[in-house]
Amino acid sequence: MKKKISIIIPFFNEKNNLPLILAEVRKLVEIEKNYEFELLLMDNNSDDGSSSIAKNELKNFENSKYFKLSRNFGYQANIKAGYDKCTGDAAVQLDADGEDDPAIISKFIRQWEKGFEVVYGIREKRHEFFFLTFLRNFFYSFLRKFSEVDIPNKAGDFRIIDRKVINFLKKLDEKNLYLRGLISFIGFKQKGLNYERKKRFTGNSKISLFGYFDISLSAITSFTKTPLVLIFILGIITFIISIFLLLVYFILFLAGNITEPGFTTIILIQLFFFGLLMFLIGIVSIYVGYILDEVKKRPTYIIDENESQ
Repeated sequence: MKKKISIIIPFFNEKNNLPLILAEVRKLVEIEKNYEFELLLMDNNSDDGSSSIAKNELKNFENSKYFKLSRNFGYQANIKAGYDKCTGDAAVQLDADGEDDPAIISKFIRQWEKGFEVVYGIREKRHEFFFLTFLRNFFYSFLRKFSEVDIPNKAGDFRIIDRKVINFLKKLDEKNLYLRGLISFIGFKQKGLNYERKKRFTGNSKISLFGYFDISLSAITSFTKTPLVLIFILGIITFIISIFLLLVYFILFLAGNITEPGFTTIILIQLFFFGLLMFLIGIVSIYVGYILDEVKKRPTYIIDENESQ
């Protein structure tokens, strides 16, 4: 019996790119005849005609499914929906823009056959502005240094993961999603493969700078409490400095070197309470950081419609 590999393609407003990437996927299916393939087209509530194109493409694949979310729940949530709905022995996440070459999937499969439960692509080269690359490298360096898990640098969401990993991923009911971190957290045997990322087929990325910022915040708040600890430490330092300055001011006042107390006193008192407040907020924030991940009960995504072939 052939093993099944699910190919998950999340997209939002990619009407020009969908036919192109699916043509490349069909080539892959023709090459990898020893496997059964399942195609999942995950529509993040597109409004440019991508939905009709995706539905129409279903007939070109023997086992294909289309899911449309009730609104744009974000890139990570759309991928998570694909993992939740796939039925393969392994699953590949492939963006619709063409930057990740479907031909690389064959290399992923070969490593998966050797027993690696996670095989991810490492981007040797990206076609983007230098400043964005700098920010990305800085972010990953920070995250790797302070994170609770080892998140690979220059690795995106282009990967193959085993059913074992998918099943554990489905159990992690987190709303503040950062899948790269979650998959690293799950563990098992993982391997990275270098590849050169291509240019998009057409158009521009649908993830804005705010979107990247939001994903970065999700990563930081999900996998490191360092910012909260820094707030706590800053509160302590500010509190100590304010106490020291108050003592200096009090000594100078007793020595008669300050004859008109008033404005300076008010400033120092404010500094004292500001330091104390930051100290207390730091303590509370540490607890809130733990609680926040547990109390959110809203669904990660809502599926509006689905079709299958």
